[in-house]
Amino acid sequence: MTDRDSSRSLEGGEVPTASSDAVFRLVFGGYVGVLLAGIVASVLALTDRPSIVGLGAAVTALLSGWLVAIAFAGRVDGLAVWLGRTRARRSAIVLPAGPFGMATTASLVTAFPSRFTIVTLGAGIVVAIVGAVLGWMAQSRAVNAMTEDEPGATWRWKPPSSPKLDAVLLATWLLLGATAAASGNWAESVLWTGLAAFWVCSSLVEGRWRVGSVGETPAIRVHDAGLVKQRPYTRSIVSWRDVSHVRVREDELVLDRGLFDVRFDRDELADLEAVRAEIEHHLPDGVPSAVAE
Repeated sequence: MTDRDSSRSLEGGEVPTASSDAVFRLVFGGYVGVLLAGIVASVLALTDRPSIVGLGAAVTALLSGWLVAIAFAGRVDGLAVWLGRTRARRSAIVLPAGPFGMATTASLVTAFPSRFTIVTLGAGIVVAIVGAVLGWMAQSRAVNAMTEDEPGATWRWKPPSSPKLDAVLLATWLLLGATAAASGNWAESVLWTGLAAFWVCSSLVEGRWRVGSVGETPAIRVHDAGLVKQRPYTRSIVSWRDVSHVRVREDELVLDRGLFDVRFDRDELADLEAVRAEIEHHLPDGVPSAVAE
């Protein structure tokens, strides 16, 4: 079987199922829950109330927000697709982490209690991570909705990765976090541990890491709507209307689209010329033909 002749699991888009919808609702609920919990915990960290009181209030806010958001997501059809349709909406999901970061910065130059710094920093990191995961999930569901047609062609793809570098960075951040915790610098420990957690999530989402054989086989698919990059756990799309030029240059396939060019080298896609030729058939009128350089 050639690279182009791939299995049905490569060619077929993800069919929405009750289980996939349930997972999105759970993550959406978790996002709202951690956001509310972070707000409540940050406010109470400014008071003289015992930490156990703040923890109890944060847990209550987490569970309440989670349940209400799950119910809301279940009643709003197409919420995931709507959120994932544009980059602006996906970015907006992560923006609420910003105020926590500003509060953390302010606490470093004011007389706020040290626990306020730790709480706001931790809350901001958790909101950012959960929000990013939610955005990635929403984007994948939006791509599924845009590509219900059968792909014109499919090729196996090896997402770029540097396993040794990734492992070194993860180990370094975890070590820094553990060292900071051992010295009693909890804010610094939270920061380094948060960076490590975000690195793990981004590595999984970008396909640099994979948990065994779980997930889809990485592939590049050509659809009427655009070029789909199928990673093990997420999908993204390059719309044809955003592409100004496509070419093969020095063993690299390049789709020009302003500041966000898309590139594949021959280590990722074996037959760059075949991919280029197929893309040419789908580009709208007015887009220059591919040129080998």
